[in-house]
Amino acid sequence: METENYIIAFFNLDPQYYTRAIIGDIWNTAARKVYEETGIIIVGEVSDSYFVDPSNEVLNGRNIFTIKSIRIPHRMGTESEYWDAYKNVVIEVKNTLGNPRMGLITEKVTLDVFEQF
Repeated sequence: METENYIIAFFNLDPQYYTRAIIGDIWNTAARKVYEETGIIIVGEVSDSYFVDPSNEVLNGRNIFTIKSIRIPHRMGTESEYWDAYKNVVIEVKNTLGNPRMGLITEKVTLDVFEQF
């Protein structure tokens, strides 16, 4: 089935304070709030990476936290409903994190779900 994949990256977060678990808890809290308001589930897969920029003489010691979400069409509303709910989760998370720089990738994907073989 055709659907959408959303990948959001939050830049320059201090790895001494933020971990995947903390980012996951922040995302889950925001997603739960949106779910209670809309009935739309916004799941997220959190990962982190280290930013390397050869134009800087020294590394900045900051992580990029990435959260990947995919809309499952028959369970998570229309594309428009999901997008509106997703934006609300992102705004809540961004505010909780202190308004860091971020980037968003959206892409059309084909999702095949296999319940049984």
